[in-house]
Amino acid sequence: MKFRVFPIIILIIILFNTSCSLPRVLEKSEKERPNWVYSIDKDHIIVEGVGYTWEEAQDDALKKINERIVNSVAVNVSSETSVSVNETVIDNISRYSQNTELRTNISTDFFNSLRGISLNKAENFYWEKQKHKDRTVKIHYHIMYPFSERELNGLLSEWVKMDRDFTTELDNLEDEVENCDRLSDLKLLHEKAVYLEEIFSGARKTRASLIKTEIEQLIEAVKFEIQSHERGRLILMLHTTDRYLMVNKNADFTSSCAVLQDQKIIENGKALEINYDADFCYSEDKASFRINQNYSGTNLGLDFLIPEGENTARFTISEPVRFKRSPINPDNIRWYIPIRIFTEIPFTVTKVELIVTHESIIDIRKFIVGEEKESYFVAEIEEEFDQKGDFSLQFDVPSGQNGKATLISQLINIFV
Repeated sequence: MKFRVFPIIILIIILFNTSCSLPRVLEKSEKERPNWVYSIDKDHIIVEGVGYTWEEAQDDALKKINERIVNSVAVNVSSETSVSVNETVIDNISRYSQNTELRTNISTDFFNSLRGISLNKAENFYWEKQKHKDRTVKIHYHIMYPFSERELNGLLSEWVKMDRDFTTELDNLEDEVENCDRLSDLKLLHEKAVYLEEIFSGARKTRASLIKTEIEQLIEAVKFEIQSHERGRLILMLHTTDRYLMVNKNADFTSSCAVLQDQKIIENGKALEINYDADFCYSEDKASFRINQNYSGTNLGLDFLIPEGENTARFTISEPVRFKRSPINPDNIRWYIPIRIFTEIPFTVTKVELIVTHESIIDIRKFIVGEEKESYFVAEIEEEFDQKGDFSLQFDVPSGQNGKATLISQLINIFV
């Protein structure tokens, strides 16, 4: 008697455990679950969407409809075209399911008809609100969506046309890159190469990747190139690995001494001529300026040393000028002009002229006799310099010229 009871107890325990592992239906849209749920139908797609809310469950169901349609096309395309095409579409399915902007756009480009999928076109639906063994409550949304053989063939035709168009676009991309002469256009072509690389697989994916890498190298190698530079005039070009690019017509010019005069495009847009005034840069050692330009987010900048003018000596008065009576002739005035020479170009000082006008900053005009508007002296000298450094330019000036007292003699009588 005991041996007969034991199997019955085991059977009851097994049935009890099995029933406890199944979700419990809390609510449902119909009294009985329809027969089409979890079935297969030739002219329909049947899916189940799951979510914590009605919206999540419906969205999940719509996404699965899209994936099923893409899968249907992928299977047929792979058998009619090539394995690489099948891999491409499957890759797109994966990207589509991740629901990122770029990857969703790729799937939508391939299958424009998917934009029209909505719950309103569902032929049947059924939902259940279930409580699972982990005590979570989820909505299970079942949809029977019409998808006939005719619709599948339409999508196949669309895919074949789209695939052909993308291949043509890839072929044209190589020519566009080869002939491109604008940095902004190179960036647009780079975006297109990235886009095509995402779409294709196999040999075409490799081609798109190589084109993308070539464009990246062209962009990274862009730099300013000096065609010519003489004091006051710079001709600048934009160069990359194997070509010159079109330059922008405007550049930001900054300098502590030079002043921009004008800039213009020359040589059919391939060169920028910049004219500047460097007259106030003689006192600066290694005077320079900077050029900056922006090309669709790419900032290019370069510093340029201002070259010395041809046969131009550069020097300045470095300290206050001094004068006293000449040790040789007391009637003359010895001038001491301290100068700092910045160049090694040999030059000779042959004349020094001093002019004092009514517009002079220093107020020594009161020593001018009568109605004279200016008083001056001219010293004819001959002193040579041929190296950098600090020097003193010395010369004697008579206190009177042409039998007439000058401003210098008046100053000497007062200060010397």
